[in-house]
Amino acid sequence: MLKNPLRLPTLAGLCWLLAMPAGQAIAQTPSTPRAAPAPASAAAAHPLTGTWNWTLPGKPCSETLQYRPNGSRLATSGEQVTNGDYEVTRSPSAAGFYRLTETVTQTNGKRDCYGDLQGSNEESVTRFIQFSPAQDQFIVCKAESLQACFGPLRRVP
Repeated sequence: MLKNPLRLPTLAGLCWLLAMPAGQAIAQTPSTPRAAPAPASAAAAHPLTGTWNWTLPGKPCSETLQYRPNGSRLATSGEQVTNGDYEVTRSPSAAGFYRLTETVTQTNGKRDCYGDLQGSNEESVTRFIQFSPAQDQFIVCKAESLQACFGPLRRVP
């Protein structure tokens, strides 16, 4: 059994919220300390690999993100379609977050669910994600904190 030096609740004691308001998620107890980012191709079994969906609250618009094992990703949001690359840490930090860095490489130039246009300026954006214990959902946060998050994104079977 793993020791819990931070005195966080154990996974068995957590009830991860299925439909939480932004910023009100429950931190998971990590199994290992923060790891350096690795190309997704090196982490083919990473829980992020796959297709995820999120519907904006109060809007008939959804976003779908497909994270491929080779480190590329495809995203659709409203009429917008973007391709890009990503890197994600192999294990969560002590706070229970994975660091996710994404770079848009191509866009169709149309508007997303928010009405914004995404440029393919190839600038990287870093966010922090936290999975539910079943790893079938995750939230996306600006920092390793539950103060500014959205989601959950749900795995598409």
